[in-house]
Order: sequence, then structure tokens, then C-alpha cells
Amino acid sequence: MSIICLEGASAVGKTTVSKILESEYGFVRIAEVNELFERPRYESSTWYFERQVNRSQLAREISANGGKAVLDGDPFQPVWYNWIYAKEGLQPIIEVFDFYKSSVLSGDIEFPKKYILLNASISDLKTRKESDKTRSRRNFNKHLKLIEPQRAYFEGMNSIIENYVDFVESDKPHNVVVKISNLSNPTQEITNSQLIDAMCQFVANRT
Repeated sequence: MSIICLEGASAVGKTTVSKILESEYGFVRIAEVNELFERPRYESSTWYFERQVNRSQLAREISANGGKAVLDGDPFQPVWYNWIYAKEGLQPIIEVFDFYKSSVLSGDIEFPKKYILLNASISDLKTRKESDKTRSRRNFNKHLKLIEPQRAYFEGMNSIIENYVDFVESDKPHNVVVKISNLSNPTQEITNSQLIDAMCQFVANRT
């Protein structure tokens, strides 16, 4: 699997695990938008989406050169995030659909080869948040509310491509890395355009 993506709630361990994959397993970590890019003073409505495209392109360049990339966060995140927090004043979900469908059709962005959704109990997440003084996680409580709909989204993705998403219990980081290293490839393939159409329809049916 040349390009994998880690997802899950805040404090679930995405960054820690991706850094271990980088330091010990030869992956190159592609950080989240807010770590990788400096936000402009005047931000266009699509700036964040465009940076997600850039992250996908970085991963593809690494893969094309024979390397392995781990995306610390989903480059297609707005498709499910703007659905979950539709009442937060974010871009309308139809604009998200239009941007991502167009970007997929143009070949500017592709889905990773494998998703791993990390899971932990809310009590464990709160404990980790309190023990990690290096990050403020100011939206932590808000983001706890995404756990169930986010899982439903990725379960929906798995119903389209069997074994495309693995749900991994996030215990000790090195244990998680071992679990990831032993995961198998998806059992089937569909085109990126078919998948983005299916996931946009999944969200639209629940909006």
C-alpha cells in the first residue's frame, strides 16, 4: 500500500502513529493542512480545499518515486466534515461536492490506497487530551461529536469497496503500527470518480 490515510477523532493518535510509520517503517508523513501550510490573511472560500488537493499530490509524488506516504488526516475531509457540522456556517455541502468532483475528474486529487480509522473510547480520548500539553485542541469537545457520523461515513465507504477501510483500536502507538503493517489490500477497485460520486450521494442522502 503506497498511500495510506489515518483518520479518527482528535487525540486518537493519528499524528503519533504516522510519525512512527515515518521513523521506523519508511513512510513519508503528509501533515494536516494547518501544520503544513500557513493560512493567508485573506482566505478564499476554496483555499482549504485546494491545500487538501496539494496534500494528495504530495503523496502521489512520493508513491510515483517508489516511496510510501501516510496522510495524517483525510484529504477528502470536507466531504464528511462539512456534512457533520453543516450548521456551523461552513461552505454549503453542494459546493464541497462540486469542488471535489471537479478535482477528481481533472485528476488533481485521488483517494488513498487504504484508509485506517483509529478508534478509542471517549474517556480515553479525554485522558490523552489532558496528558498532551503540547497541543491545545481547542475544538476537542466539538470534535467528539463527529465520532459516530464519521464512522458511519467510512462504513459506507467499506460497503462500496470491501476491505478499503480498516477500523483499528488505538491502544499503544507501537501496537497500532504493527496492526497497520499487517493489514491486507482492498479486495476490489473502482475509479476515483465512481467513489467520489458514491460518497457524495451517501452524504446527500443524510443531509
